[in-house]
Amino acid sequence: MLSNQLAKIAQSYWVLGLAQVIHSIEETFSKLYLEFGSMSQALHQLFHWIPLFEISADVFAILNYLIIALMLGSVPAAEKGKRLGFIFMWSWAIIETLNGAFHIGTWVFLHSYFPGGVTGPILFVLSVLFIQQLRATSDRTTRAIQ
Repeated sequence: MLSNQLAKIAQSYWVLGLAQVIHSIEETFSKLYLEFGSMSQALHQLFHWIPLFEISADVFAILNYLIIALMLGSVPAAEKGKRLGFIFMWSWAIIETLNGAFHIGTWVFLHSYFPGGVTGPILFVLSVLFIQQLRATSDRTTRAIQ
């Protein structure tokens, strides 16, 4: 039973990683990197401690796909049920929830499409469902895995 629960959680984690891949592709093709300059200006006006910045397409792609490599690269640790695997899963679940919420919030605020806006809500829903799945893992199962 323990290995079955672990396999389901690891599979859901893998699906969340694949959703991030699709999300990153949308962000790249819709040129999210071009929006960082105006986003940083708007945030800087509200919070002066936020620096003004821009990002090139190459740097954006490198950073975005590095994130994917880190996330999908941690799947084996999750599959083995190591403590580090659970730390990765919880960390990425929270990051992806915030990422999806950002895209939903941006679309609502702007009343129009914003790069990443199609897959952002999907990422949000998948990450919330994944968090529920992680929380449903009993303390006994977690202790047995460690």
